[in-house]
Amino acid sequence: MNITQLRLFRDIARELSFKKVAQQNHITQPAVSVHIKNLEGELGKKLFIRTPHNIQLTPEGIIILADVKEILRLCDGLKIRSSYSQGVLEGNIRIATIHSIGMYEMGDFLASFMKAFPKVHIHLEYRRFDDIYRLLLKEKVDLGIVAFPEKRTKVEILPYGEDELVLIVAKGHHLSGNKSVLLEQIDGEPFIAFDEGIPTREATDQIFKERGISVDLRMTNDNIYTIKKAVEANIGVSIVPANTVNEEIHQGTISRHKIRNANLSRPLALIKLKKTKLSTPLEIFVDRLLAFGAGDKQ
Repeated sequence: MNITQLRLFRDIARELSFKKVAQQNHITQPAVSVHIKNLEGELGKKLFIRTPHNIQLTPEGIIILADVKEILRLCDGLKIRSSYSQGVLEGNIRIATIHSIGMYEMGDFLASFMKAFPKVHIHLEYRRFDDIYRLLLKEKVDLGIVAFPEKRTKVEILPYGEDELVLIVAKGHHLSGNKSVLLEQIDGEPFIAFDEGIPTREATDQIFKERGISVDLRMTNDNIYTIKKAVEANIGVSIVPANTVNEEIHQGTISRHKIRNANLSRPLALIKLKKTKLSTPLEIFVDRLLAFGAGDKQ
């Protein structure tokens, strides 16, 4: 057996698709099948049950999967540590983050990290929070970045900091002249909200319920950029993370207001699988990102 066979086995176990794994590894599907057939021959075990419509791991395949992952992790780590000992860090990092963190809070950090470690390849995806947990649990990403992290059995939470939530209104709105507002001042106002189920939406809904505030819900969306554009068009007001509207504040198209009688903030966190040991590049990435989140911008 060889490393290529083990990598393909691991990838098929994750994707449950020979076709997808062939595309990901830039080889033909028949070549993938030959590699797996040869691996099965050497082990004397059938690793997959293949039907016209699906693929499943056999009990034998399930048993060896953890060992294969560990072998590949050690092989990758050996190469990475050898390069790092010579002053070069290389490897791959797969990250999934919600839009409002990835697009508006990580730009400076990512730029500095990639400048410091040009041989580390970062694959960054913008996803809904529930997609991030799904991708992490399926081991399709190494790290997730979310707001209002949920406790899950297989997931480790690394606190990253907090975002202040603020009211935003369009230029010329009757509240735009106020430096700060009371939460009660948006009672009855046309409102733009995040989609149902998104943690930031659930947090704002809860405080509205506690304070007996009823807004006129005009529009919902899961993308912070779309929400800001709707506020700019004066379709309604919204409550969003403060750092997501810096550009609009500079342009003068939106005004941002602290809500002085409510402690509105959202906790941010990195999430990883508990059972997974971080690779050297990912460990350095996480350490630096946590320092950045704590206020160390160097």
